[in-house]
Amino acid sequence: MSRNYVALLAGSILFGLGIGTYEFTLPYYLDSVGISVPRMGLIYAVGAIGIYLLRMYAGNLSDRFGRKALYSFALGLATVAAAVTPSTVVLWLQTLFKSAYDAGAMIFDSMYQLCLHDDDRDKYIGRVGKIQGAQALAAALATVVAGVVVGRNLYSGAFYLASGAFLAAMLAFGARYRAGNQANSAQAAQSSGLRSVLPIGLPRPLLVLALTGFIFTVGLSTSHCFVMQLFWERQFGASRPEIGVILMLHRFTIAVPLLLLRWSARGRLREIFMAFLALEGVILIASGLIGNFLVAAAVWLTHDLLGAGVWMPAQSALIQRYSREETRGRDVTQVFALSSLGWVFGPLIAGAVFDHWYGGPFVLSGALMVVAACVLLLLPGQSRTGEQQTAESIG
Repeated sequence: MSRNYVALLAGSILFGLGIGTYEFTLPYYLDSVGISVPRMGLIYAVGAIGIYLLRMYAGNLSDRFGRKALYSFALGLATVAAAVTPSTVVLWLQTLFKSAYDAGAMIFDSMYQLCLHDDDRDKYIGRVGKIQGAQALAAALATVVAGVVVGRNLYSGAFYLASGAFLAAMLAFGARYRAGNQANSAQAAQSSGLRSVLPIGLPRPLLVLALTGFIFTVGLSTSHCFVMQLFWERQFGASRPEIGVILMLHRFTIAVPLLLLRWSARGRLREIFMAFLALEGVILIASGLIGNFLVAAAVWLTHDLLGAGVWMPAQSALIQRYSREETRGRDVTQVFALSSLGWVFGPLIAGAVFDHWYGGPFVLSGALMVVAACVLLLLPGQSRTGEQQTAESIG
């Protein structure tokens, strides 16, 4: 393994420990200080436009100045946001802190994929799956610990643990990663201004992937925001340690296929992405309609095992394939940024629906994922892409 790959793997594992702790703890903390479900929706949604602009421009900056600085900045932002979260109950400050964390997490998600592609594009699809799986496994382990800590109402301790994990990721990456020459700075400089923050001139396949990602993210954020924990508590009366186990298994189920599936340069990425995204949606719809706790949990836990755990590397590879070499950072981050605008709408939908129908966010989430899968029909199929666009698939 190359030095840079080890640095990216270590950084993602430590980042996974941080997100597993932070994302489990935040809804319970907000609930404990008396912030209502609709207001939680605002906290999760209101910063998404600012995050969109920051993430868009981060890609252009990474083309001009390299990925390492942006990667480290993202982790530093998450470190500070997690550390200050338990310092106040003021709504606008909590919104600011959550927005800062989301910005850091989303920029990190773009940068590690760009760094990985820069390091060795031929091994990208295999390595990105392994790193995504390792990160999910780390998050699963952290969720168990967070469940115990939150069960004792030690919210500040949980946020400090998350902040420490983000800081450790930044230090481990910075000490080991060696950035190569940045060859795209001149072309990226010509793409500054509006082109750096608006999807001007994106290739049509990237626009399709961005639209799919946006619809998917509206669905994802409808069921995977604050209601993900509260659903099990209010619908079935599950305890917080029990919910911690469910969410640990949730992280684990996405890690298993990411770590175990082998990828090669054969097959149809579009079809794999479409089929498993639609299957994930159907599973989420079913889990929101089931009335038995154990059955609902068992069904819900398969949505990543048979969904995102399979299609995530396919999505990443498609985005990298259609991105232009001279503006790769801008292209990749613009697709992810456009997708992330779904976070404006999903939490608001969840906040409006949840108190009236606990299973509603899961049902609506799954339906939107099925719609997102259908949009992928607008992508060119393998037979039309030619030699340059030969798809990778599961081997």
